[in-house]
Amino acid sequence: MEGFYYVAVVTSVLLVLLHHLLMRRKKQQRLPPGPRFAFPILGHLPLLKKPLQTSLAGLVSRHGPVVHLRLGGRHAVVIGSAALAKECFSGELDVTIANRPHFPSAREVSFDYSVLTVANYGALWRTMRRVSTVHLLSAHRVNIMSDTVIARELRAMLRRLARASASAARVELKRRLFDLSHSVLMEIMAQTRNTYSDDADEDMSKEAREMKEIIEEIIPLVGVANQWDYMPLLRWLDVYGAKRKLADVVKRRNLFFDKMIDAERQKLKQLERKKGEADANDSCYHCRKQSLMSTRTPLSTLSCQ
Repeated sequence: MEGFYYVAVVTSVLLVLLHHLLMRRKKQQRLPPGPRFAFPILGHLPLLKKPLQTSLAGLVSRHGPVVHLRLGGRHAVVIGSAALAKECFSGELDVTIANRPHFPSAREVSFDYSVLTVANYGALWRTMRRVSTVHLLSAHRVNIMSDTVIARELRAMLRRLARASASAARVELKRRLFDLSHSVLMEIMAQTRNTYSDDADEDMSKEAREMKEIIEEIIPLVGVANQWDYMPLLRWLDVYGAKRKLADVVKRRNLFFDKMIDAERQKLKQLERKKGEADANDSCYHCRKQSLMSTRTPLSTLSCQ
């Protein structure tokens, strides 16, 4: 037992010394003003209370419109002036601060930071933005979706609501709207329709229910894992078991997307096969036509490849 206390004390002392060594190196950087005292390892995290905006407003009133905070192992800058915020998002500074911070807790969820909302500014981000604005969210595309897909899925949802009300079943509008959004997205992205049962008590399709369960499991785990971003020790030790649980949920989500991708590939293969058969039929037709129009070569000597 005495050996355990000895190891704990030595570990604590080493952590404090390492903390001060790192802080001495950081002090050489030119940083905005901020609170003088920072807790070891935690930094200024204990100073942030709920509601967060009130705590930040208090820090800005004491230290100026630009405040530097050390949140665990990360540094943050708080802009408390509308004029300064406008200056940050104009001119060359806009490109400088356009990148998003890459938090370890969001790495698995965001496909290694390759999603549009968390990707850094660059060729990949510009390509995804062009695809989103030109192909997915263009005015013509939105009009088509409104007139066909959205209107059809909305009518289908209203019919299901009418059947549910006739059987005195409980209706939860939030789940119905999620199912509507999921149906529209699946129709637009993958040209697939969700599958519904004949039971009036079923308020969601099988695909929408699976996706909703995955999302409801991922969001709390990311909230717990967000503490890793500021205190890496929690990530290394996996204190709350969030790392393993998040990996399992992400695996289920990836399998869900893989099924969609495989189905889309099968559709493309079928289209290519039908196109090949149509081209072969067209070539045979043209071959026969040429044979009939030809007067120099007997018809029996012609063959369609």
